[in-house]
Amino acid sequence: MLIPIERGGSETVTRQIVQYLRRAIEAGRLRPGAKLEPIRQLARELGVNRETVAGAYHELEVLGLTESTVGRGTFVRPRDTPASVAAATAAADRPFEPVFARRCAVPLTDAASRVDYSAPANAVHFERLIPDPSLVPHEEFRKALNRALLKGGARLYDYGEPRGSERLRRALVERLAHSGIECDAADVVITAGSTQGFAIVATLFCDPGDAVVVEAPTYPWACVTLAALGLRVAPVPAGEDGFDLARLEAVLARGGVRLIYTMPSFHNPRGTSTTLAHRKQLLDIAGRYGVTILEDDFEKDLRVRGRGAPPLRALDTRGIVVYLSTFSKALFPAARIGWLVAPRRVADAAVRIKRTMDITTSPIVQAGLAQFLGEGGYDRHIRRVVRELGVRLEAAELAITAQLPRASHCASPEGGYLMWVTLPEAIDTYALLPEARRAGVLYAPGQIFYADQQRSSSLRLSLARTPVPEIERGLRLLGEVAHAALPRARRRSAVREPAAVQL
Repeated sequence: MLIPIERGGSETVTRQIVQYLRRAIEAGRLRPGAKLEPIRQLARELGVNRETVAGAYHELEVLGLTESTVGRGTFVRPRDTPASVAAATAAADRPFEPVFARRCAVPLTDAASRVDYSAPANAVHFERLIPDPSLVPHEEFRKALNRALLKGGARLYDYGEPRGSERLRRALVERLAHSGIECDAADVVITAGSTQGFAIVATLFCDPGDAVVVEAPTYPWACVTLAALGLRVAPVPAGEDGFDLARLEAVLARGGVRLIYTMPSFHNPRGTSTTLAHRKQLLDIAGRYGVTILEDDFEKDLRVRGRGAPPLRALDTRGIVVYLSTFSKALFPAARIGWLVAPRRVADAAVRIKRTMDITTSPIVQAGLAQFLGEGGYDRHIRRVVRELGVRLEAAELAITAQLPRASHCASPEGGYLMWVTLPEAIDTYALLPEARRAGVLYAPGQIFYADQQRSSSLRLSLARTPVPEIERGLRLLGEVAHAALPRARRRSAVREPAAVQL
């Protein structure tokens, strides 16, 4: 059962479980005779102790909604019993509570939403993938926006084009050409950030129950979005050079996959970029199985080192790839501007889907961004950000080597804000986080980036909001916590692993 739990809310977890199940029973989603999940299983799924679930089940029985039998479990009572009639009468006297669709619970029950990131005021924040406010070009963008409003006049206060501002789309076409992506303005669709673009593409190509291949690990909210759309997630292991292509082909051969979601440049969470050879092989495999690729290039302008391979979209000669990008990471997230680049037929269909979501993206913000791009303000801003990011990456690499346990390792990213650090195998970074939080350093534990929530000794560091002194302090604190936890972790690991059998 996907029961949404609000940690630290005004109501206890027990009460939240009771209310959810009571509404499900009263609405008929849990029918008379239906068996509730075993206490141990539901407690594990929700990340709570068994006593919490047992207390909720007991309260439901007191309300006359369920009945329990030792050895068989807990079942929904028939509606015509005196107890259930009394419970229904009592319910009629309580304030009305809406009953949400099952898919609305999905974003509230994954591991990513359950992580506690509360910390002391002076904590070092490596968990936030949000641009540093001190680097936002506030004054330059404000002036560009004012000039755009003066030029655009009253027309900017209308709905605007569903496909997006033509001026902004033409500016993007020019920029995309520098990456090798050839397209027309009509091939570009402006979206309300990359999340909307992702949902549009998934809706275009997938029916409920279809599978979408994602990398393991991957961006956790991609999996949440897919689940909320009624789609299955098919994770394929990925290393520093992207998908394990043999495993990918095996998954595609089984059928049922309608879309491949990938981040070949500055991957989230790994921070790595795939080679040209890998990209060509991926295109070949997707083409042979007739599966569309959604390429997420969310940090496209944050290259610090090397030239990198062209985007998949630039290599695509058959119309396999839909390209997705955003201004949220390189500029600021409040703009809520992303864009899709796709073959014309797909772009036209994407516009129709977008209109069912929001009609159009803000013409005012689009006009301001087009003005900012045209005046060169964005390029000046990117040069400042990339210089600072290069300094931060170098400082982090030195501190990781100096401060973390000897067996730790981290791939060296070519750009972007992210670094994927792997600690000694015995350490579970999800379990380690509370100790790190108390010490004053936060990170994103590796477990939340896997669709199956598997245990992980890796963690993601974001350098987006951390200047060099904070990077050095944070990694020193993390090193102290990891060194202290390692002996305990090794002892627990030794207990878990069975002794070798000598033959």
